[in-house]
Amino acid sequence: MRRISFLIAFLFTHELAFAQKDVFGLDSVQTKLVNNKGEGPDSLFGVRNMRVVLNNVLYRGGSNNFHRKETEPKTYNSHPLPYWGVSNLRTSGFGGAIYLYSKYFNQDYPTPLIDSLNALGFNYRCLPDLNPDVVKGIFTDLNKLIYAEEIAPIYIHCWNGWHQSGMLSAFTLMQFCGLSNQQALKYWEQNTDGNYKGFPAVKSKILEFKPYEEFQTDSITRARICPCMKESILNVKEVESISEIQKEGDAGQKEMMETPTPKGDSESKTRTHVVRSGETLSSIAKEEHTTVKSICDNNNIKETSKLKVGQKLVVSGDKKTQPKDNSSNSKKYYTVKSGDTLSKIASKNKTSVSKICKLNNFKSTKILRVGEKIRIR
Repeated sequence: MRRISFLIAFLFTHELAFAQKDVFGLDSVQTKLVNNKGEGPDSLFGVRNMRVVLNNVLYRGGSNNFHRKETEPKTYNSHPLPYWGVSNLRTSGFGGAIYLYSKYFNQDYPTPLIDSLNALGFNYRCLPDLNPDVVKGIFTDLNKLIYAEEIAPIYIHCWNGWHQSGMLSAFTLMQFCGLSNQQALKYWEQNTDGNYKGFPAVKSKILEFKPYEEFQTDSITRARICPCMKESILNVKEVESISEIQKEGDAGQKEMMETPTPKGDSESKTRTHVVRSGETLSSIAKEEHTTVKSICDNNNIKETSKLKVGQKLVVSGDKKTQPKDNSSNSKKYYTVKSGDTLSKIASKNKTSVSKICKLNNFKSTKILRVGEKIRIR
């Protein structure tokens, strides 16, 4: 009886060391399932630097957009997931993905395509500003997944899978696995493949983060969802202060991360709207020259959500111009039917296979699925 009691106590005090088996066989937060070149299981082609954050709940990484390098030598890496990457995540059991920047999301994933993915049970969102309201909304979703019977994890990603996704992962490990701010910062640094200098904004946010009381987990839950970590993280000795971090400059984040308002790219511009008395999502969308859906996506809220006076909302787009109306442009989509091939679809719609492949960023050997929506014009 004494040996059993000792074993139980040992398990409870070493909760991070006895994690639930991960469905992908990942054994720690450092282990990569897909490497920086995008090499890994064929079933997950389209992602890169993929790691586990919470076993069977949350995974992090980047986008494998190397196929764009010839045609977009300067911007090939500044895109969301390629469509086949999203398809592979969906068929691998993922319930959704979150793009943590905004650049090219609306261009690569117009509303009809997002609606098509939602109809297939996959929720792909763009949440470029990790403000407290957005983070809390993401944690609400994760909390549900932690206690759900079905495994349908979320994949969070930036471009390389190092900085923005690493910051949200650091928040997550503090919230659900009990890491301290210094431990979380060390975790972030160790998972940037050496690219951790020159990011004062990210590091400061990690040191300032405070977990939400409503999402606290017990030792049994932590033992089930929290992966193993290196001793250098758990037993971190050096203490970094925000004042020291600010001295290192911001060259890294300027070079490797999306800036809030890049010049010449109105789609990527974001700003904050403070809710006033009597305002609704519709009135705010009209004032800010954006859409209700865009506001909801940026802030991880529903169209039926009640607004509070003083609430801060992230809005995107150029306020000087009206948002594009998808119904009036020349884009056209086709829903794949049984027996369809790319050749048949091209012939029906008086276009070519090469044009369809270029519009959808996939190869001519792509396997089509019934119900899938593809752009043909």
